[in-house]
Amino acid sequence: MRSPLTIISVAGLVALAAVTSGCATTSGASPQQTATATVERPAAETTDEPVSGVGATGWPGVDFALPADARSVSMDFTCDGSGPYTVELGDSMAANLAMISGSCDAKKPLEWPIDAETVPMLVVTVEDGIAWKAVPHFSSEEFTRDAAVTAECAAFSDIYSALMNADQGYGRYQAFDAAEWSRRVETASSQLDDLAAASTSALRAPLTAMSEAVAALSEPGTALVGTEEPAAQVRAACDANQTPFFLTAEFGG
Repeated sequence: MRSPLTIISVAGLVALAAVTSGCATTSGASPQQTATATVERPAAETTDEPVSGVGATGWPGVDFALPADARSVSMDFTCDGSGPYTVELGDSMAANLAMISGSCDAKKPLEWPIDAETVPMLVVTVEDGIAWKAVPHFSSEEFTRDAAVTAECAAFSDIYSALMNADQGYGRYQAFDAAEWSRRVETASSQLDDLAAASTSALRAPLTAMSEAVAALSEPGTALVGTEEPAAQVRAACDANQTPFFLTAEFGG
């Protein structure tokens, strides 16, 4: 049975092709309350004090003081071992921002914008017993998004949603036949080709790899097979730009 469109957050998604349900779910996120009220900031400047812990913080995380004049923050995040981590500033779902994921043995920039509604908390997800440390570097400069990445992430959201819905509609919900699956995938594949060819950002390589993977498949219900790695690379770039893409589910509820 078809249902109204459902928005699915893919922040923190590790294996995008492994979506098995059209129900509204948030991958990689813990159950969250919505916090949208304006946050009062202390008038005094807050220093770049590190925050540390062992194991996951759970929701709602730990206190993370924000300077009154901060408009962005970069973070040096370290954790023991080589396992995965996810770091969230404030309530990312309410703010339409990304949780940033990575591996403890691979350093990369973690950056977020800050505004009057940013909730002063930090949510860290690591494996049990893993020690972690977050050293913030606040700035009064605004967080700068790459305009090309922003546009390409938005376009990719629609294309990936179409591929996901083709697979789920055919395989899981039996909502249409193989001919309709092929029509849907051909349309999305053509759009993905065009997006990859026109890309002027760091997304060009993973978009091209994903386009080639989709074009190589013909068995109904397998539009996303082999796309996991390039899709994850697109996700990581969109998250780093703080323009996470979202999937719109056509089936389920």
